[in-house]
Amino acid sequence: MIRKFRLSAQTALLIMCLGVLLLGGCSAEGVQSASVFAGGTVTPSPQINLTISTINSTPTPLIVNTMPTSTPDEPTATSRPINIVARVNGQDITLEQFTAELDHYVSADPSSPDPNSPAGKQMAAQMKDSVLDTMIQQLLIAQDAARNHVTVSDQQVDDGVKSLIQMRGGQDQFNAWLAASKLSEQDVRGLIRRELLATAMRDRIVAQLPHTADYVHAYHIVVATQATAQMILAKLKAGARFTALAQQYSIDASTRPDGGDLGWFTRGTGTVLWTEVEDAAFALKPGQISPIVHSPIGYHIIKVVDRQTRALTPDDLAVIEQNALNKWINDLIKKATIEKYI
Repeated sequence: MIRKFRLSAQTALLIMCLGVLLLGGCSAEGVQSASVFAGGTVTPSPQINLTISTINSTPTPLIVNTMPTSTPDEPTATSRPINIVARVNGQDITLEQFTAELDHYVSADPSSPDPNSPAGKQMAAQMKDSVLDTMIQQLLIAQDAARNHVTVSDQQVDDGVKSLIQMRGGQDQFNAWLAASKLSEQDVRGLIRRELLATAMRDRIVAQLPHTADYVHAYHIVVATQATAQMILAKLKAGARFTALAQQYSIDASTRPDGGDLGWFTRGTGTVLWTEVEDAAFALKPGQISPIVHSPIGYHIIKVVDRQTRALTPDDLAVIEQNALNKWINDLIKKATIEKYI
């Protein structure tokens, strides 16, 4: 028997590579990370990518192979259904669909080798897991859209095709691109429809998010040992200036010149990378100093100088939107019954 699994997953925004395919390039090296955070304790302006894209797979598999391994004590499992590569909540992805999609991904990269050459076949083998995972994600999104009565009209697809023809430089160039990418116009209509559907679902989720949040303006001093932190805390209680001690002792090079200034931040945006520091700051009233807080980089003392409820900054809003989309995809996977046969 084929066993069914309820899946858990690393949080990831893995919707599809349609935008890259339609623009004309998607390779094994071309999958994108959903977000980029610079190093250090503080990232003043996290770079957020909310485009429809795929991300590199993580050590924990996003989709597990449900074919059981036979042992001497177990009967041999039945073979996979003929011409079916995966089943998502009872809905099949066929071998023909998968092969065509994989061929499109390989052909979409102008620098890729001939798909029939040894190098092309090797490239396809490297991409097959990512392509199948993406197809599974696309199907999960389509199923969720159907449950929520979210649809895309034929007119929207027509407009998308017209825009793509214009972007390609006209009908002749568009036809040449179709041939080079091994796509029919019907294939492109399907790609556009799926992208529009995913975008509509994304917009539906984003529209439900708040646009204001509680912010704190905090300073911190971080040192390598608890003994040093205790010494600094004693100096603060004796009346020493927080900023002067931060400039003298803090090991955080990004905030030390400004006396440990972390700036304004809200919860869950990654501006302050260590949740221990974030939690301690939001537990304080203006003017209060925290006890010693341990994080992976050392021992912190935090001071809050102000608190406000204010509009989310564009960067913070982008991170919150991304987190919501990550959770949406992750929840779809957790609730799904997915059988993967290759």
